[in-house]
Amino acid sequence: MNDHRFNQRVPYAARVMVVRGDDAWLGEVVDLSEGGCGLFRPEGCTLQVAEVVQLVFFDQPGPAVLVGARVARVQDSLLGFEYHDPQQVPPVCTRAATQPARA
Repeated sequence: MNDHRFNQRVPYAARVMVVRGDDAWLGEVVDLSEGGCGLFRPEGCTLQVAEVVQLVFFDQPGPAVLVGARVARVQDSLLGFEYHDPQQVPPVCTRAATQPARA
């Protein structure tokens, strides 16, 4: 199988919520790169290649990181996503850093 990735993936353990319209699945990250990520396929997940989703990265209570993505690969136990825009590894919330503090 040919690997068409532009960025090398690194192993990474994190939770992510995959949101498509009114459907959502909680999944576990397998690996990350600046251009995308791989997840263990959540039970009951019905995503298909080329569907557009929002990935919600979080590791603790507080702000989560929203990343727009496209389903790039669907396998029995794995999903692959391509981000719309390059991300840091792991993705970070840039909005909190750019908004002024509230008085």
